[in-house]
Order: sequence, then structure tokens, then C-alpha cells
Amino acid sequence: MKKSDITYIVSATFIALTSLFYCCTMWFSIRLPRYYPLQHSWKWVNEKGIPSQGWYGMQAFAFLTAGVVTLVVYFVLKRVVSAETTLKPALTRILGAAVTLIVIICMGYMLCYEFDKWGVFTSMGLR
Repeated sequence: MKKSDITYIVSATFIALTSLFYCCTMWFSIRLPRYYPLQHSWKWVNEKGIPSQGWYGMQAFAFLTAGVVTLVVYFVLKRVVSAETTLKPALTRILGAAVTLIVIICMGYMLCYEFDKWGVFTSMGLR
């Protein structure tokens, strides 16, 4: 397989998995560290009444787990797939469309999750 084909597959894998793993932090309520900017510290608990940013922990989790799985995909492609194999144009389009769809669905879920969490739907009279 050509380097460009491997790069395309690995990049698409990383992009899709980062979105999915970010959503997993919300779906499965994974406890992650939060950053408290006023205290300049990280804590595993969400202290009420003190502003904190959970986004950093969620992003780190998504990037690290997607990176590990992407490395596995890369090594599988390098070892298992022969050098003569080529990525067909139809498969390239399907992979691109699938990744785009996954990212759009995950971003829509993230938006709805945050809107619900912050009471935007309630203030608009939608819930």
C-alpha cells in the first residue's frame, strides 16, 4: 500500500475516533480531571460554586485514546497489507463520507449535550 493511502486511512481513523471518544466521555460519564483556572490546579472532583473547565480532560482523553487506536491501525496496515495493494477511489470516497458523517453526528450530540447541560433548551421553551 502506498504511503499516501496509509496516511489517508490513518488520518481518517484518528479524526473519527477523536470525535467518538470525546462523545464517550459524555455517554459513559467517564470521570476525568478538571482544570480550576482561579486556583491554577487540576482536580478529579467537580467542586460546586467554583468555575472549572472539564473540556481539557475530555479533549486529552479523546486525543490519547484515538492516538493509541490509530497507532494500532497503522501497524496493522504496515504489517498485514501488502505493498501492491491500492486504495480504490470508491473506497476513498466511502471512507471520507463515513468520517464526515461520524464527525457531524458527534458534533451534533456534543452541541445538544452542552445546550441541555447549560439550560439553553429550557430557556428557549423547548423542554
